[in-house]
Amino acid sequence: MSERSIIGQIFHFIGRSIDMVRVILGRIVFLLVVVLVLGFLFSGPAQIQIADNTLVVLAPKGAIVEQSNVLAVSDLLLGNDEFIDTPVQDVLDTLMYAAQDERVQGVILELEEMTAVSNANLERIGRALEDYKLSGKALLAHGQFFTQAQYYLASYADSIYMHAMGQLMLPGFGGSQLFFSELLEKLGVTMHIFRVGTHKAAVEPFILNGMSDESRQNNQQLIDELWQRYVNQIARNRGLTVEQVQEYAQNYAQLLLAANGDTARLAVQQQLIDELVSPAQLELRLSSIVGARASANSISHEQYLGAVSEIVMPSESEIGVIVAQGSINMGEQPRGAIGSDSLNRLIAQARNDASVKAVVLRVDSPGGSAFASELIRQELLELQRAGKPLVISMGGTAASGGYWISASADEIWASPATITGSIGIFSIVPTFENSIEKIGVYADGVGTTPYSRADVLTGMNSELATVLQSSIEQQYRNFLQLVADGRGLEIDAVDAVAQGQVWTGTQAMNFGLVDNLGDLDDAIAAAARLAEVDDYTWRYIEKTLSPGEQFAQEIINNFSVQASLQALSNTMMGPVDRLLSSNTDIRALQSTLNEASQFLTIKDPRNNLAVCEFCVSLLH
Repeated sequence: MSERSIIGQIFHFIGRSIDMVRVILGRIVFLLVVVLVLGFLFSGPAQIQIADNTLVVLAPKGAIVEQSNVLAVSDLLLGNDEFIDTPVQDVLDTLMYAAQDERVQGVILELEEMTAVSNANLERIGRALEDYKLSGKALLAHGQFFTQAQYYLASYADSIYMHAMGQLMLPGFGGSQLFFSELLEKLGVTMHIFRVGTHKAAVEPFILNGMSDESRQNNQQLIDELWQRYVNQIARNRGLTVEQVQEYAQNYAQLLLAANGDTARLAVQQQLIDELVSPAQLELRLSSIVGARASANSISHEQYLGAVSEIVMPSESEIGVIVAQGSINMGEQPRGAIGSDSLNRLIAQARNDASVKAVVLRVDSPGGSAFASELIRQELLELQRAGKPLVISMGGTAASGGYWISASADEIWASPATITGSIGIFSIVPTFENSIEKIGVYADGVGTTPYSRADVLTGMNSELATVLQSSIEQQYRNFLQLVADGRGLEIDAVDAVAQGQVWTGTQAMNFGLVDNLGDLDDAIAAAARLAEVDDYTWRYIEKTLSPGEQFAQEIINNFSVQASLQALSNTMMGPVDRLLSSNTDIRALQSTLNEASQFLTIKDPRNNLAVCEFCVSLLH
């Protein structure tokens, strides 16, 4: 008894200590936030002066996206840096202004914090880098290491610098998925799959132990074309042959052995990196370009944009640009996701605004709810009936439901590297009658029809299965018909390239699913042409932030406050983050599980999903 008492006292003491520490930390955090907010309110950011011979540091952070998420202060306090991103338009505007600004001597690409970007946006930024280089100003790139996507942008630079302990690998496009069929069988979970489309691969992880031959063939042709585009561009940028780049990517291990394991020196020998430099040496190289101490004459691209961005005054003729980014779901959704209500509200706003003469819908979505997709398409039809042309501009992905909302537009523009198509539909219904039997639990009851007792604990009878499959087949016919009507194609021709198959923008144009290849600027020009307006401006039509969101965003946009919050986050969450980041297997498993389960959270009244959830998982 006394031993238990001592142990109890020990645990009681530990518990009280933890509570005390938690309270103290909570008060410290609260006081710090108050101090930072007050500092923001009463000081404000200093006016930035751009000196002559300025070097603009273009350093995108996180994912490069069409539309930035709205960050809350709590995200940074809790270390939720996964929501930090960079709008692609910020990168493009930086390069455009820097090319025209006489005070800017050059741009240096610092890409280490860029974590994700679609192939379509890589190519879009690449074209902006080529336009910038026409100014004759310096374009440099530096990194301790380079990922494949980072190196694509760096390859446009006049000189690429890397640390002597750095590394550059070009692993190509590909990857693996997890397949859960055997696990689900062991757990007694029965996955009832209803689908149309021989290539609708989103359901395969739940019914197979590996990819089907059809999915493998379709995915392989997709990544082969995208990889060839990547290799060709690297070869052009670096003055190499395609064979040289392919040799580096395919035989990296053998080349590294011959270089005695020196990853950085190998990249220089293969002419992919120009020079290996220390931080001090980099400073000297940059200073020689700007004619002054580089660190003193450098400015971040965020600060630069804040100093030079022009205020575009409203005009009588505007082209409205609406971003449809993320999974498609019912109702109201935040930025980064597409909600039928929230997106339709923006479309209606454009329809009722007399100054908006045409609309460009910028789509970057793998799809989602079929019902929500149709609600959005119908709202877009109302816009067109009001006499306003609709042009679709496809970003990295516009597949399945993302194509559904695009199909009826007056024109569809895509990047050659856009992933689109995936015209198909499916439904997944898990039941657990075998699972509960394993633990001695059984379901029984009475009902008046074959459907009265239909639930996840009693299984799936043939009548209900017939209802669900018939619904899926009818929705697939609807999908084919709306594509045929929108694209002016025969329904059999659509079916031949549908069946859940995915295509690049170039392939989709050859099939008639896309009208033209080009960027957002091309789509805006096309919308103006269709609206028959010559003198126009364009602007984003986006969800208005709440007062709380505006306040939080202004705080985070203030550089000093953001740095302080990030420092606080690093202090509190650093050890945990380091533990997770040190174990790449844990992070990869977590990412894969998130991808595999994400589309199961999509709400659809009929459980009909138009999703290409895994069509982008093979690209990294």
